[in-house]
Amino acid sequence: MTNEEPGQPEPTEPGPPQADENEAAVPAATSPGGRSPIWTQFLTPLAVVIGAVIVAGTIWYTDDEPVAPAAVVSPELDAVSAAPTTGAVSPTTVLDALLGYAQQVDIDTSQFRTCLASDSAATIVNDHLARGADYGVTGTPTFFINNKMLVGAQPTEIFVEIIEAELNGSPTSLDEYSPSVQALAQSSPPRFEILDGPPPSLEGSNIEGEDDATVVVAEFSDFQCPFCQRWTLESLPTLRAELGDKVKLAFLHYPITAIHPNAGYASVAAICAGEQGAFWEMHDLLFARQGEWAALPVQ
Repeated sequence: MTNEEPGQPEPTEPGPPQADENEAAVPAATSPGGRSPIWTQFLTPLAVVIGAVIVAGTIWYTDDEPVAPAAVVSPELDAVSAAPTTGAVSPTTVLDALLGYAQQVDIDTSQFRTCLASDSAATIVNDHLARGADYGVTGTPTFFINNKMLVGAQPTEIFVEIIEAELNGSPTSLDEYSPSVQALAQSSPPRFEILDGPPPSLEGSNIEGEDDATVVVAEFSDFQCPFCQRWTLESLPTLRAELGDKVKLAFLHYPITAIHPNAGYASVAAICAGEQGAFWEMHDLLFARQGEWAALPVQ
């Protein structure tokens, strides 16, 4: 049995990696000029925050620099960001849920509200989306373990093998990996690759582990993605046992708003919690309670 979006063909979704391990962004198409674009769901600053409409955009790659959508300011923003919570036991809106989670992770909710109503967090999300697109991220979760790209919520032992290999000298050939990892590299499209260049920048990411750790696990993730949740619940505990002076985890935001309309709000909430030193607490809570907030209306 595979875990995939309704209506998608088996065994794979068009273009992106295998559907039983990750969720794909909008499929690639052909641009009017004949050149294939890379589709990315961009969140316009201010349009991603609570009470605004998430605007899904695209970047068309031409011979020049990519152009992102223009900013859109929602007239509902100020009113909704200042609205009181319902106080219900079960949240009835995304805002209710996120403010409730802020209380649970013991941060200042007034400061949290202010952050939600600013564009600073949305800017970070946009930066991460652009960075992921530059590195060929087409679905979530996607990982960069130093210069090794791993796509999908692969079994925990795959992560352990790749991390241990990095600790023991960073392989430069697929021959140095197990048949399981080699099979991922030989899949179409590849779900494991050794990059020629450096891994993505960690700027704007939240990091668990020591800053000078030699192995960096950079995760591009979507809080509403069920495969990201599965990896967080099943594999992250094992990885966390390794975090410290040798291994660190960096979280980069890649909300695919075309299929996960509340994911952008969750990313903003996590970033805002991080401003008060509670990113990972909010991260864990958002994934643990995904079924509670994912389908709620914004307001």
